[in-house]
Amino acid sequence: MGFFSRKPKVFIEDFCQKFYDTYIFNAIIGGVDLTLTGSEVEYNSLIEADKSFKSIEFNKFQEEMTALRMELFGLAWQEKFKSEQYTIPQSLFTKYYLQDINKTQIWDIMGEYNQKIAMSATMTENFQQIGEVGGGAGRVKAMEINKSRADMADRWIDANIKDKTNIREEEEVSLICVGRAVNRIGVALKRFDCVTVKALAARLADRLGCDININSDVLFRLSAIMFGYHEGAKEAIKDIDIQM
Repeated sequence: MGFFSRKPKVFIEDFCQKFYDTYIFNAIIGGVDLTLTGSEVEYNSLIEADKSFKSIEFNKFQEEMTALRMELFGLAWQEKFKSEQYTIPQSLFTKYYLQDINKTQIWDIMGEYNQKIAMSATMTENFQQIGEVGGGAGRVKAMEINKSRADMADRWIDANIKDKTNIREEEEVSLICVGRAVNRIGVALKRFDCVTVKALAARLADRLGCDININSDVLFRLSAIMFGYHEGAKEAIKDIDIQM
């Protein structure tokens, strides 16, 4: 994507704001809204695959895909930076960014997909818990992921919340953001047909009111679109050096 070059040092908030403004919410060049145009291309591609998709309201589709794109950016961020000193501030900034531009519904929808991402870390391709089908090794993997998530949350809480018996409103908001960040631990999206993408596509179809058994070509195209979001985010952040 060539978003930045030569490993510049940037602050988390500055980078995320520039990315969101440039590629998701204010992508207007020469008077053309590139985000809207891109959504229309995606929408028409799905109708091409299955005419019944035309019954899905475009604005609803665009809203869901925006939330997915934001969530997959968060996942790509987690995959690269890992530590809570980078991932939790990114989650916090995203929450307040969306609040500032009056898009809190996007944050709420992101939560739906965040839950699916969290679950996918311990699921097989058939959406079964790996411990159920993978024996001891599967259970060990699930336990390791859950421990990593709990440890990160505990470290952040210990460092940032002094009075745990009287948590203030802003700290409650922060805890939600912590949950979003830790839910991405243990997930690595490497293929467009991996279990995470399949789980997200299934949740999207459900939220759009589609039958889960809709045209397989529609699910294939949705998966390819989502994978593209993730890969685009990875490309944007691969060479940046975060300044704390």
